[in-house]
Amino acid sequence: MSDFVFQYDKNTLTTQSELLVSVADLRDLVQAFTIPDEAQRLQEIQVVLASVVRKNKLPTDSLSVK
Repeated sequence: MSDFVFQYDKNTLTTQSELLVSVADLRDLVQAFTIPDEAQRLQEIQVVLASVVRKNKLPTDSLSVK
């Protein structure tokens, strides 16, 4: 398994920030880790994080994984 690094904008969020995350987002995130192709897995995780960012009306690059 690859070593993805989760990043967040510390000027916008803290580790104690509460976010709206749907059950579908959680499901999609868990399922993303079963994707064998690393590039496709990373892309799916980024899509899920983008969804969380939109739902919480955060600046575009508030959450990311690399």
